[in-house]
Amino acid sequence: MFLRCGLRRYATVKTANIDWNPLSSSQSLSKAQGPKTSRNVVFALLCLTPVVTFALGVWQVRRLKWKNNLIAECEDRLALKPLPLPKRVGPEDLANLEYRKVLVTGKFDYSREVYVGPRLHDGRKGFVVVCPFVQSNGEEVLIDRGWISEENVIPSSRNLQHLSCPQGVITVECVVRVPPTKSAFAAEHKGGRLYHAMDIDQMAKDLNSRAVYLQALQNYHDRWRDDESTELTKEVKKGWSLWKSKQDSAESNTSVGIVPKLYDTAEEFDPYQFISAGVPLGKIPKIDYKNNHLNYLVTWFSLSFCSSILLLYTLKKGKLMFNPGQEKMKHAKKIMG
Repeated sequence: MFLRCGLRRYATVKTANIDWNPLSSSQSLSKAQGPKTSRNVVFALLCLTPVVTFALGVWQVRRLKWKNNLIAECEDRLALKPLPLPKRVGPEDLANLEYRKVLVTGKFDYSREVYVGPRLHDGRKGFVVVCPFVQSNGEEVLIDRGWISEENVIPSSRNLQHLSCPQGVITVECVVRVPPTKSAFAAEHKGGRLYHAMDIDQMAKDLNSRAVYLQALQNYHDRWRDDESTELTKEVKKGWSLWKSKQDSAESNTSVGIVPKLYDTAEEFDPYQFISAGVPLGKIPKIDYKNNHLNYLVTWFSLSFCSSILLLYTLKKGKLMFNPGQEKMKHAKKIMG
């Protein structure tokens, strides 16, 4: 009887050094591992950042060399004298001829003229005119004639018809261009004459032409004049006679013979006159490539340097280094206290 009472008395006692809730203890252990995992992830990112950014900087160095060579080649081509466009040139040959000045002889087909835009020029709304050009050898190309104001889009509304809508066989000075890549965010063409992006492949398909893209060069000289165009622009020229300098007038009075097909140096207009009359403003002969690779490589190498300094500082302080002894002491303090 005495033993039985003693057993009962001691069986109901719970000692303080026994964990009577093991589920709670296992939960606290899993929580303790969370900060350790996050610290390891941060440490791994700190180790990878200098390597990745340095590799991107090296890649930008290569891109910078490539872009400099490309611009130099295009500048050399642009400095050469224009030559007749090769007869058998195709879309696959444009990259080797980009920014090469060429002369094309033939006729514009205004019945298939299309427009890209709207585009702003000095705050004015307008469109870029693209017109098929039928060469004398029978081949077709697409010529970007330049920007024209909104009110002069219709060919019949343009003045200076011998410049805005030249008729007959003419010679146009252009530069060869690789068609620009269409942006993924550009609106799809839904038919008609208006395009929202310079999609040369789609234009060539719609106009039943070749995807050979040329840009007409800016030229403010009076050219492509014949008897019919003289009659059409006779009244317009009277209104603009005050714009001519005395030297131009003297040269015009003393000039004799046939006016050259490419341009006539006797008279030159200004951009405002072209815009008002509806004559497309051609391309200024310059390279349009953007070269920002130097800025990119400086950015990547700077990030690599800064992240390397941060990594060395972290290693020195030992804030992210795993210390098993410290972790055991922290865990023991939680259990005991």
